[in-house]
Amino acid sequence: MNEEAKIMSEILVVSAHAADFCTRAGGTLSRYARSGANITVLDLTFGERGESGGYWAANPEGTIEECKAVRKREASAAAACLGANIEFFDYNDYPLEMGVDRIRDLTKRILQIRPNIILTHWLEDSFNQDHAVTSNAVIRAVSSSGMLGALPNTPAHYVPDIFFFESTLPHSEFNNFRVDTYIDISDVFEQKMEAIKKFECQPQLVNYYTHFGVHRGFQASEWARRPIKQAEGFKRYTPFVGTVFPLSERQVRLQSTPQTTFG
Repeated sequence: MNEEAKIMSEILVVSAHAADFCTRAGGTLSRYARSGANITVLDLTFGERGESGGYWAANPEGTIEECKAVRKREASAAAACLGANIEFFDYNDYPLEMGVDRIRDLTKRILQIRPNIILTHWLEDSFNQDHAVTSNAVIRAVSSSGMLGALPNTPAHYVPDIFFFESTLPHSEFNNFRVDTYIDISDVFEQKMEAIKKFECQPQLVNYYTHFGVHRGFQASEWARRPIKQAEGFKRYTPFVGTVFPLSERQVRLQSTPQTTFG
């Protein structure tokens, strides 16, 4: 396991719908899986009502249960492509509801997995309230996981770092999502696209996330001052604490480059 994976050996993704984990963080997950990290995806719904247009167009007489089965196969294949494990909660979508019992179940899995990082949806998403419901449930579950006695007979008092991924594309700015962390996925982008192609119920995803991968890559290139073809954007939620400020890749590179003196 390399140094990158040692720092983050357990990554948990909480996904509102079957494809969300893959489209928004598939490149990052692939990168860490290759490094030896353990990736667990908790898929709260199959997206059978609101995110399966391809299925319903091809099967106007189809059923919810059949659609769920199709989506489960798609998400399982995509997770395998990325090197991730996936669990299905089957909570039903549009609308997704997260009550007390479901939040406690989520707290329990967080305490069992004890991830270094949780990736989930941004807190605002006017076009898809299921996403906002998911992120707010994650925050509540993490809050509980940090309290002794949250779940009797379960090792508690554990708070992982949290990063939010993109809201509904292409409306990120409309939903007040502003990237503060970029992950270069140029060398794993094709693998991400192969995983996204598993979602035949949503054929539009390939075009959307090809475009946005390049868009975020262009932005990341400006900050790093090096060519980056594709990237994924995240927003940090939990504060960074250390003895020094975290340096960007660009600053690390500048510090490691021998300086020329004049005079």
